[in-house]
Amino acid sequence: MKSVLRSLFFIAVLWFCNLQVLIAQWSTNPNVNNAISTMANNQSSPAITDDGSGGAIITWIDNRSGNYHIYAQHISANGTLKWTANGVAICTATGYQAWPAIVSDGSGGAIITWYDNRNGNLDIYAQRINADSIVQWTTNGVAICTAINNQMYPTIVSDGSGGAIIAWQDTRSVAETGVYVQRINASGTIQWAENGVALDTVGGTQSHATSIISDGNGGAIVTWEDARDYNNKDIYAQRINAGGTIQWTANGVAICTAINDQIFPTIVSDGIGGAFITWQDWRNGNFDIYAQRINADSTVRWTANGVAICTAAGNQNVPTIVGDGNGGAIITWHDNRNGNIDIYAQRINADSTLRWTADGAAVCTVAGGQAYPVAVSDGSGGAVILWWDYRDGVNYNIYAQRISDGGTIQWSADGVAVCTATGYQSNPFIVSDGSGGAIATWEDQRIGGGNSDIYAQRIYSNGNLYTSVKDLSRIVPNEFKLGQNYPNPFNPSTTIEIGLPVKSRVTLRVYNMLGQEVALLINGRELPAGLQQVSWMAGAASGVYIYRMEAVSLNDPGKGFVEAKKMLLVK
Repeated sequence: MKSVLRSLFFIAVLWFCNLQVLIAQWSTNPNVNNAISTMANNQSSPAITDDGSGGAIITWIDNRSGNYHIYAQHISANGTLKWTANGVAICTATGYQAWPAIVSDGSGGAIITWYDNRNGNLDIYAQRINADSIVQWTTNGVAICTAINNQMYPTIVSDGSGGAIIAWQDTRSVAETGVYVQRINASGTIQWAENGVALDTVGGTQSHATSIISDGNGGAIVTWEDARDYNNKDIYAQRINAGGTIQWTANGVAICTAINDQIFPTIVSDGIGGAFITWQDWRNGNFDIYAQRINADSTVRWTANGVAICTAAGNQNVPTIVGDGNGGAIITWHDNRNGNIDIYAQRINADSTLRWTADGAAVCTVAGGQAYPVAVSDGSGGAVILWWDYRDGVNYNIYAQRISDGGTIQWSADGVAVCTATGYQSNPFIVSDGSGGAIATWEDQRIGGGNSDIYAQRIYSNGNLYTSVKDLSRIVPNEFKLGQNYPNPFNPSTTIEIGLPVKSRVTLRVYNMLGQEVALLINGRELPAGLQQVSWMAGAASGVYIYRMEAVSLNDPGKGFVEAKKMLLVK
């Protein structure tokens, strides 16, 4: 029955989007999107990394054969599927595989890790796949850890040399659940002690809520939730160097040991060898959001037990964090202060100063409920945030929003629809497209039958599902040109025409009258000689704005152009 439904569905899709799937491009319709895998049975638990060229590599668990295995697909910056239709097999060993995590290998491919029961217990394996879809290591993956009992929930980060560092939860000792790590090089050779290096085996339970980043020197910093006192859960962290030697206090540095539970830590680099860590915190009787910074030498930088990011009424849950590119970080979470579950965010400086509205800037507060945000940097001090959204009261869909470094919403109020197809969309993940936008992937039940598939969508820096730059003609002007926007005044969208006498690298930004950037329309993009149109869908308040173009000839770097003009937004 499912095969019949699939056939009817794809006939409808082809009709609806004028055969756009045949011409290899991103869908421009949130009811359509780009199918990554629609094989029989379930495809679920997607994870995503960038390919270094504006596209992405996506991995997932796949039940097409009746057992769950690991598959992957590469989608280019223009929406072309690069590998075999419905994905390349990463591991189809006996038993089942689950919980894939992925990181770029720095050469257009990726390294994928997962937990695996081919041996009866759960173990950790990994595989590298190159840009041409050829697996690089042993068939069905290299064993990272096959110690007794179970190893689960791996996380992964690049080692900066084409390999990776993997952390996981480990129950090899019946007395405790520990956190272990292992490094594997670009050739698939294990670098550290057999079955991994212990970060924490002090006793109690160290949860699967483990997060890892590079330390910038071939090693890593790992954070986890920790119940070593067999009572409350706290947050700990540890650094390990490129040689596999523990750098900080044995069994980890305490990030937060406040009363009651602290859970779900996530981590991002501070850019100088240390880290920012955020978590949800029960010390006040409700879940709130806290954060802490730790130096490369293990010195905790901020207030003991963390700085309050949000202590609004109700519960704040599942924070995630990205760097702001200026030594600080942006944290987003879902929040029920209003009785509804909404999306909020906050920016924090390196010195712990909160940059935006107290208790966070509202990202989406539309009725119906929004949850489980994920985020990436927009490359300009802000972030693109993605979440699942129940505003239609029927199914969870996928929405996104961009927020500037100043905390100003950049796209349509309450977010841009990324996927509003029928059925249930969930478990979204996101990666930067390198141009101020993002590529999203998620589980999708639009075809019906109770099974899920994997879909993806690119959201451009202007908040549209299509590029912000349109090539008007082959007419090449004699000089650089920045045209007056039209219409002007406008609400809510306007178009700017630019002219390039030669192929150039172009940046086009919009500022308010205080000089604060409110939109990045073109982010250092290489454009051909000719006339181009750029659209801006303004999510800003009424007022006068300045748009400024910078262009540098790619043939003659000494030849450039800078010009700014005013425009008026009236709502």
